Amino acid sequence: MYNLLMTSNPTAWDLPSTEYSKGRFLEYTDDSITEEHQALTLEIVEKIKSYPCLFLQERFDGVAKIGYIRNLRERANAILIEYEFDDQIGDIPAEKIQQLAQELDINLQNGEQYRTHWAIKGSNLFATLHAAGIVADNYVNPKGPDGRVEEIRFKVAFSFPGELREFVLQVVTQVKSQLPAGAVFYDFDFVAQLARPNLDNLLQNVYLNNSDLLVVFLSADYERKMWCGIEWRAIRAVINNKADESVMLIRSDDAAIPGIFPQDGYIDMNQFTADQVAGFVLQRVRLQNRR
Repeated sequence: MYNLLMTSNPTAWDLPSTEYSKGRFLEYTDDSITEEHQALTLEIVEKIKSYPCLFLQERFDGVAKIGYIRNLRERANAILIEYEFDDQIGDIPAEKIQQLAQELDINLQNGEQYRTHWAIKGSNLFATLHAAGIVADNYVNPKGPDGRVEEIRFKVAFSFPGELREFVLQVVTQVKSQLPAGAVFYDFDFVAQLARPNLDNLLQNVYLNNSDLLVVFLSADYERKMWCGIEWRAIRAVINNKADESVMLIRSDDAAIPGIFPQDGYIDMNQFTADQVAGFVLQRVRLQNRR
């Protein structure tokens, strides 16, 4: 999905923030998407912030920009948004976007291009722009969701040592088949994006702030591995904040893990198949959605 932000003001995007009337929010948006996003709860706000944005002027005047919403606040009759543009993409001639209107679900027949509004579209913005040669290959992920990993809100994030990858991948594959696209964080789906300096900060943000359920495969190897330790610091912060329902523990052995106590509940992966474990994970996801 992506946010389409259309304005009649040619200088609107010169500022880092703008307002939309609540009556213009979710105009030209499919009913199912409207129903899912109209109540601006904290969860929905985070989801909206994870979608990339296409910033346009009415009538496809001037240039289009790509970016993300950074903050969103409701006012009496308006919604204030603060945003940031992706400088790596830069300005795009708006007529190029007009040529892609059908692929981007912009309804020219209904005059959508003549009205200031904020829509949420079900189309894949980056895939469409990449196919048109507007954005580079790194904006399209062949295995996972498109866009920058630090912006994506995940329903499930998996943390595990490499020694358990074969079993974990079976679990991940089954879980992904039952959830919407882009709902799962699995490291091999983001190989290009994880090849960067300061990866520890990125991973801790994914586990601490951007994931609803953390599924942790504990073992002696997990305790020894540096990257597992980095992820575990973020996961322990979630536990320390009393968000126990956001963490699911799965063990392959009885190795001592700092921060884990005898009274902590876990699933013994040696007693269940990967499909069964995937079923347990999906059950927890459903419970998370009812909170």
